[in-house]
Amino acid sequence: MIAGAVAFLLTLGIGGAVGTDWLARNVEMDRLVTAIEASEAAMGGVQDQVRSVFDQLEGEDLTGAPTNEQTADAVAELAGIAVEGFDSISEAGRVIDAVNVLPWHTRITDAKEAYLLHNYAWQAYMQSAIEDPVAFTVNQPLVNQSFEDSRVPLEDAVPEPDLFDLETRVENIFIEGTPESTGEII
Repeated sequence: MIAGAVAFLLTLGIGGAVGTDWLARNVEMDRLVTAIEASEAAMGGVQDQVRSVFDQLEGEDLTGAPTNEQTADAVAELAGIAVEGFDSISEAGRVIDAVNVLPWHTRITDAKEAYLLHNYAWQAYMQSAIEDPVAFTVNQPLVNQSFEDSRVPLEDAVPEPDLFDLETRVENIFIEGTPESTGEII
């Protein structure tokens, strides 16, 4: 009888620990994915603003090539977008970096680090655009590759079952053609 009670308590304790760990993984991933979604939104905001500047510069109201003044205004506006983009993307990176992950949740740690590399690549991209807004017209292979490199670690880190629709949210981050995903404006 005592052996049965001890076995029951051990089973209950182990089950409780496993359940608690599963819940912790879900909460950690929810926080990480929420922070990544904010990072992608900041990147998308930069993309939208830059696209708007180029659309205005190439707009129908211009007859012929843009004037030197219009070009100078566009360059100044792009430099301002780069400064704001750097600030918002850097802040998003700090939030991602601050997500607490238990040491034995290595898949979540790997996902966090992989996505941080993408965020850092965007920060470097914004720094380049601050120094020379022509960077907005150049393909950014490090931005693109770091984004793709973060896909598998994020997908692998989603706990099963997932409490916060994490699988779908991670899939949505990687929808092909999403402007937030790459550093390509044109």
